[in-house]
Amino acid sequence: MLKQIEKPKRFLAKIVDLKVVPLLLAFLLSTGYSSLSVFATYGNEDDLGFEQLQEINPNVFGWINVYGTNIDYPLLQGDDNHRYTYTNARGEPAMSGAIFLDFRNNQNFTDFNSIVYGHDMARSVMFGDISNFNQADYFESRQYGMIFTGEEYYGLEIFAFMLVDAHDFEIYYPTMVNTDDKELLLQRVFTEAIHLRDVDVSINDRIVILSTCTPTATNGRHILVARLLEEVPEDIFGGSQTGPDDGEGLFSVFGLDVSPLGLATGSFFVIGVTVATTMLFAMKKKKILATPLSVEDQLEAELVAELVKKKKPLSWLQEIFFMFGKITIILVVVGVLFTFIFGATQVNDAAMSPNMQEGDIVFFQRVTKNFIEEDTIVVRYSGQTQVRRVVAVSGDVVDITDQGLVVNDLLQQELHIFEETTQFVEGITFPLVVPEGELFVLGDSRVRARDSRIYGTVRTRDVLGSVVTVIRRRNL
Repeated sequence: MLKQIEKPKRFLAKIVDLKVVPLLLAFLLSTGYSSLSVFATYGNEDDLGFEQLQEINPNVFGWINVYGTNIDYPLLQGDDNHRYTYTNARGEPAMSGAIFLDFRNNQNFTDFNSIVYGHDMARSVMFGDISNFNQADYFESRQYGMIFTGEEYYGLEIFAFMLVDAHDFEIYYPTMVNTDDKELLLQRVFTEAIHLRDVDVSINDRIVILSTCTPTATNGRHILVARLLEEVPEDIFGGSQTGPDDGEGLFSVFGLDVSPLGLATGSFFVIGVTVATTMLFAMKKKKILATPLSVEDQLEAELVAELVKKKKPLSWLQEIFFMFGKITIILVVVGVLFTFIFGATQVNDAAMSPNMQEGDIVFFQRVTKNFIEEDTIVVRYSGQTQVRRVVAVSGDVVDITDQGLVVNDLLQQELHIFEETTQFVEGITFPLVVPEGELFVLGDSRVRARDSRIYGTVRTRDVLGSVVTVIRRRNL
């Protein structure tokens, strides 16, 4: 029994040798440094002034500040509403994105309804403070803000807080000029607001909507509705609460939000545990080797040593042969895995933006063929490999109306879809019943995507697999 215990100990001690510590330390330190570097991109834009940011990124055109909150950020506008969802004001990849004006709005805020978007981040980062307006006392105590357009300063007078749907196009209508549309928007604000301030607002005013997502409702959006003022109100908070949380913002690690202090502490903890564990095993190894052996064990050790001496060493040619043999076996295993179980392809269009960008690499699994709604799949159609999202399966009735995508007479509330779903003139006829063994697929960018609205349903047998993970090209 003692021999059976000692052998695994010796084997484990050989594997966990003190020589691996430098490699582990180098890996963990480089990982921690990379994470903190990304965090620096994430949370310290306020270190640069407006003009400095404009020199870095010409899409920075203004600034927004909501008094008494941490909303104090550069204001951007892209060519669409996707670019700054996961790109910061410097133009660098960031999970926090940036605060940006709807691409259809005028940067001088001359439209009746200007819409500004931002992520709902933890620790009051970006538009994370908007959800706080759900509390009556918070709403009552914070009424004003400021917008700078690069040329003019305007005041913001917040008069409503609402929970709306992301596809509510009566609210998200940045180019309205019709009097009836303006009156309908204001009527809905006055009747549906969770909190409303007694402010005399009419269709002759200009309003600004600050929009962010909320985890409490599917496709839910919290919005602040403010009137644009010619005069900039005084900041009664004295600017003491402005800025992105004094660097205490969060960084997403494996889907969890952590602060830089927590990230650094966690990294040092992992390094410490690794070093301590490795040294423990090294000490165990020394202890095992230093332990006096019994006569029986000593005879066994001498016999093994004698056999090792008699064993003829391999020639350099044999060593090379065995090395190539191992490499061949590894390549065969990898080849089998990526032929029958997994696969990889590159996203070759912008149809899945902003969730996937052109050039991203997707890994998919080939095993499951029982696809359901919301699955992201890789499909071969007309000789091209496409990444699309399943919205309906066999037997479902699909229709696209003025309200959007309807499946089995139910209006679909789709998460992470930021554009209106419409039919194409050159496309198929609706409503459509999905045939047996086929799927109805759409791209996430409903304006750009060529999908089942154009070419109809796709056969399940043409689906290569469902997406498991994505490697962002811009993060490589």
